[in-house]
Amino acid sequence: MNETEIYGIYDSDFNLMFENAINMKASVFEGSKLMEHPIEDGSTKTDHKIILPVEIEIILWISEAHYKDTYSVIKQALYSDSSFQVNTRVGIYSNMILSEMPHEESPDQSGAIIITLSLKEAVIVTTQYQALTPRKVKDSKDTSTVNRGEQKPQKSDRTLLDVAAHAVGGYFGK
Repeated sequence: MNETEIYGIYDSDFNLMFENAINMKASVFEGSKLMEHPIEDGSTKTDHKIILPVEIEIILWISEAHYKDTYSVIKQALYSDSSFQVNTRVGIYSNMILSEMPHEESPDQSGAIIITLSLKEAVIVTTQYQALTPRKVKDSKDTSTVNRGEQKPQKSDRTLLDVAAHAVGGYFGK
């Protein structure tokens, strides 16, 4: 974890969020995962890595005069699907989603409340679909029937009993 001074948490319109909370500390985790596979000789091979989503933990201090209102704003942000931008001294982290907001309350901190916000980067991926041409499909039965008109079922000479007997016979080696 990298600890750094935080400049602020902003919404998509670059409005400062939780303005009555004092940002005390941010811990930023940027990492990757190495993909390892076993080899026949017992060793492992690493052939590529995946970059993990950024995770940020922010500690906020909220004074007694503002903690009810600010707490409810943070709670709304937790249950919404809003993404935020976190600006720190060393970087700007976009598409951050608020995932947790644990806090403790005790008599010795009666004039304030400390909340730890956990944010995680949301990596949005758009998938694309493209149908294969009939020549590239392995089995002709699996080709698209669009633009081929009405298809009639094909008559089979095999009965359900024949199919079952063949399957069981193949299982017992006959």
